[in-house]
Amino acid sequence: MSGWSKAVGAGLGYFVGGPIGAALGYMAGHKLAPEPQAAEGHLLIANLLGFASLFLKSSTTPTLEGRKETVHFISRLFRFDAEDERVAEELLHRLLAVDLDISAMARTFKNHSDASMRLRVLDILATLCLLIHCPLEKRQLELLAQIAEALNLSPGKWQAIKSRYQASSPTLDTACCYTLLEIYPEVSESEIKATYRRLAKKYHPDLVAHLDPAAQQRYVERMTLVNAAYETIRAQRGF
Repeated sequence: MSGWSKAVGAGLGYFVGGPIGAALGYMAGHKLAPEPQAAEGHLLIANLLGFASLFLKSSTTPTLEGRKETVHFISRLFRFDAEDERVAEELLHRLLAVDLDISAMARTFKNHSDASMRLRVLDILATLCLLIHCPLEKRQLELLAQIAEALNLSPGKWQAIKSRYQASSPTLDTACCYTLLEIYPEVSESEIKATYRRLAKKYHPDLVAHLDPAAQQRYVERMTLVNAAYETIRAQRGF
């Protein structure tokens, strides 16, 4: 059992009844973060899972697909191994079963993070919202605004993020762009182009014409994100 797994088991009681941010940080384990900022990364990942559970619960019934997409996205973003991803999925499942206080979660996180890290959380959460359901809906925007306020981000910074993610072609966080394309930043230009062509083919309208309208719309939404991610990377790398 990994350090993360042990922490989940040992910390759950305190996590339900005590300061949510501190408990989530404790449960984040020993290696679920990029080096060398391990401690900060643990707290970032744990709070991302906590906040993500709020968006999943904002739907009438959190779908299994939404849960799996959330964990898989975070897993690729932070390069989890198979055990890390399994335990993250278990923690998300537990988080969905309890009531979370946004202010309590944010309190510990903002005391152990700087403004850029808090902005990164909002960027990742907004991308996750689009991944689960594009475009952003009123309830999602309200939750993001509550989290931004709880994290002490200025109204101006929140409005800037909101406008980027509400655009018809969203401007996304760079790391999230690579994750959406299921590649890593160190890949070559040719690999990026090949991946984009593969995904464009996968989500092409002609290939899903036999599906029901709701499913077809889901593919359209996903292609919107793929296009936005590719254009962001292409502009930054200059090809």
